[in-house]
This record gives sequence, structure tokens and C-alpha cells, in this order.
Amino acid sequence: MSETSSLTKAAIQSLTLRSAAVIAIAAAANRMGVVLPDGAAQDIANSLIDLVVTLGLIGVAIGRTRATTQIS
Repeated sequence: MSETSSLTKAAIQSLTLRSAAVIAIAAAANRMGVVLPDGAAQDIANSLIDLVVTLGLIGVAIGRTRATTQIS
């Protein structure tokens, strides 16, 4: 595993990042009057972080593919 990958993984799994996401989700739900079950905000935050990372990786893969193929 490269150093960049391990740094990215450490940042994604950071308690600060996850906590900020959980707080934002809980605050948004509260403002909309939605009562979330226990642990739901954490699950949503984890899913959103995973989604962002996956979409970023897909974007990188597409960019690399376009950069290495011949432009017609």
C-alpha cells in the first residue's frame, strides 16, 4: 500500500471527519423535524463517506483512462 493510500485511509477513518459528518446529519435531521433511530446518523455518515470515496476513485479511474487513451 502506498503512503498516499494509507494517508487517505487514515483521513477517511478519522474520528473527527466521521464525527463532523454525524453531527451535520443529526443537525439537518433535527431541523427538518425527523427523528432518527439510535445509530442511524452514524450509519448514514459512514455510507456517505464511502460513497464520496467510491465516486472519487471512479473519477480518478476515468481520468486516468482518458489520459492514457488516444484522442480521436
